[in-house]
Amino acid sequence: MKILFLLGFLLGSHCFFSLAFGSKSFVKEKIIAFSELHKKLTQLGTKPHNVWTYGEFTAWGEVKDGVFAASYPKLLSYGFLQKITPFTVSPMEVIVQIAVCEADFPIPAMKEGMRFEITKSEPAEVIEMIQSNCFYARLRLSAPPRILSIPKAEKVDKKKAKKETRQQKEAFANGQIEGSNNPEEQIADQPLVVHFSDIERALKKRGPHPIETWTYGRFSVDSPLKDGLFIAHEAGLATRRIVEGVISAGIIFPFGERYDSAIFVSDIPNLKIPKKSVIEIPKNHPARVEEIVKAGGLIVRIKLENIPKVEQEGSSDGAKDFFSPLIRVFSP
Repeated sequence: MKILFLLGFLLGSHCFFSLAFGSKSFVKEKIIAFSELHKKLTQLGTKPHNVWTYGEFTAWGEVKDGVFAASYPKLLSYGFLQKITPFTVSPMEVIVQIAVCEADFPIPAMKEGMRFEITKSEPAEVIEMIQSNCFYARLRLSAPPRILSIPKAEKVDKKKAKKETRQQKEAFANGQIEGSNNPEEQIADQPLVVHFSDIERALKKRGPHPIETWTYGRFSVDSPLKDGLFIAHEAGLATRRIVEGVISAGIIFPFGERYDSAIFVSDIPNLKIPKKSVIEIPKNHPARVEEIVKAGGLIVRIKLENIPKVEQEGSSDGAKDFFSPLIRVFSP
């Protein structure tokens, strides 16, 4: 009887320790408020391990292909200051914080301007973090977020959507909408090569995760290459923004340029790309576009497979970068 009791105790203990050990895989080691996350970048690194976050955000748009962008803090993220801060070269990094969220479940309620909360009890996993003119983080949601408020502009958006739908139906009835004659629209898997300034065309034609889509151009590097990641923007754009702000916007460059960010991913060994350098990706060796997400401007994830030309900022090509919109407009 004692032997049976001892065996039972050992088996029970084994099961208990197995369950306890097994549960460790579900323990979230570090849960940090999103508002504090940028302060931990140096400590946790660009690609943190087992780090989770929570907070209140404002959505930049609806979920498409399982991805959408949101911003923090809640009071500034959908306002004028949030949209103009990345255009400047000012020490306001902590004001603009953007999260690109991955979700493998539907979130049909998500709309532009909608406030939502990633709760502490169901936090999101932090996949990547980068600090440049703004703080960028990539999050993987573990559960649908809690909707906090619906934007006031939604009623206006619904009226606009109904009007556009009615116009499309009328155009179709009048024979104005037929099959497209544009091969790029008909065959989505044919190679599409666009200059980075025209990257929105790829989003419209092929969605957030475009197939066989490539881009080229010159980029100013905003953060150094670290753990295979760095962030950049079109060369010359920041300078043009400052000049337009000083000399009454739109007089010199009335092209309505967005401030789009390029997040480069690379596994090229021993590649060094310092902050404030300029890289050039030629048209005959473009880089693959992996993802395009709306966040005021566009956040474009680009796979860098070839070693680019790297030069110091303010080199002899600085004037060419500044006048590049005019060069593209008047080029054949």
